[in-house]
Amino acid sequence: MSSITTTIAVVEPDRTVKAPPGVEIGAKVLVVPLPSVIELLQDTARRARFAATRRAIREAVRDYADTISPSDEDIVSLVRRARQTPRAN
Repeated sequence: MSSITTTIAVVEPDRTVKAPPGVEIGAKVLVVPLPSVIELLQDTARRARFAATRRAIREAVRDYADTISPSDEDIVSLVRRARQTPRAN
């Protein structure tokens, strides 16, 4: 693989993961467990953090003059601040 791509695969019952075409034998890959969509939707704390981030971005956009958009740095700062909000475990 000459470029970095993201592919989602499922762990099979025998605990193997089938690599997609183009992944060379011996290639290093990253395996990250992902929650299901249902789990994400049921995680009220996560949804609240996401809503707070969207609200902060919307307010930042509203607070700027019509001709000025928030910079990438402003948006990244808002997202980082939202991510630092304590999480309920």
